[in-house]
Amino acid sequence: MSASISNTDSALRLLLALVPQAESELAVQTVTDQLSKLDLDGQTVEGTNSVAQLVAAKYNSALAGKTDAEKADVSQWLTMSARHGPSERQLFAQTINEHLADKTYLVSNAITLADIVAFSNVHAYMDTLSSQKRFNWSNFSRWFDLIQHAVPAAALEKVGLKLITIDLNAPAPAKKQQAAPAAKADKANKGAAADTDKKGKKQEKAEGQNDEKKEKKEKKKQAAPAAKEELKIVPSMIDLRVGHIVSVKKHDDADSLYVETIELGEPAPRTVVSGLVRFIPIEQMQDRDVVLVCNLKPVAMRGVKSFAMVLCATSPDGNTVEFVEPPKGSKPGDRVYFEGFEGAEPEEVLKPKLKIFETIQPGLFTNDDREAGWYDEDKKFHKLLVGGNICTTATIAKGTLK
Repeated sequence: MSASISNTDSALRLLLALVPQAESELAVQTVTDQLSKLDLDGQTVEGTNSVAQLVAAKYNSALAGKTDAEKADVSQWLTMSARHGPSERQLFAQTINEHLADKTYLVSNAITLADIVAFSNVHAYMDTLSSQKRFNWSNFSRWFDLIQHAVPAAALEKVGLKLITIDLNAPAPAKKQQAAPAAKADKANKGAAADTDKKGKKQEKAEGQNDEKKEKKEKKKQAAPAAKEELKIVPSMIDLRVGHIVSVKKHDDADSLYVETIELGEPAPRTVVSGLVRFIPIEQMQDRDVVLVCNLKPVAMRGVKSFAMVLCATSPDGNTVEFVEPPKGSKPGDRVYFEGFEGAEPEEVLKPKLKIFETIQPGLFTNDDREAGWYDEDKKFHKLLVGGNICTTATIAKGTLK
């Protein structure tokens, strides 16, 4: 049993400090410019989330969630935490603040991996926030302060995360500047008559100008365009289609990546790069029907540009990943849609700034019957369909889709 922990992976270092048994039993070494890695009980996993879930499952299962639903929620928060890099910490902090409006912890009523990993990832960002911003995001600040005091001070110090003073009292209002003193009065009795005449003319001129301004203002109001409606993000904005894997090989420069050629019923197949080497053997990748997210902005992965994303399900414990499978009889290019959103046209390209996929993805799950779908804000499950038939997974129930 051994662990290689990245020197920048404060989340895993904090977790190990909180689980002394794991730290004492694992031969832990610090590595630079590498993903954290763990070899435990015949399993080898890489990355903060996978390592954290395996450590928790072995040494403190409550941290991973006590029920299947909690485990799925923890896995979802780990995914969100990983997705929001340093440049997106503000969005992640806002998400936490909104989520905690009526909650104490991110999941359940006790601290979990979700809190530990998220806390580590936003620690540096919290240190940069002003008192006013911390007050405005009171739910986020209250949660942060709770977690940093729930963790032993020695563990924080060992990882290099300092205690940050959080004051949730309203900052003092800014002092108003005093009005400038009134101008000195004109000298008494000097040119009084002339001044009176000038004032009269100025008043007439001012009244005329005011009338003109009022007229222009009225015209401007009439010509003003209607205010833009706030964009409502719905799952039909995502372009989901059936694809067929024609060929697949391992990435020349990345051991964890496959490079697939996928037929979509378009004039030419698409190249897609997927991080599935650790989960799906290459022989099971060949000649498979899959569901693709087709309107993400193309991105280069280790020098190979990927033009879509294969939709997969991850088990609640994070150890199993499977394809979301279109129903039998589906053909490359068939539209995949959510129940209740039939016929809507997807966006041509998902603009990164709008965070459309990131907004929908937290609601993507499989249900108890392994059916893929999306839970809306009212917890209604919209099944993922092709021609009215349901997309499923082979074995994963209550898994997250990503």
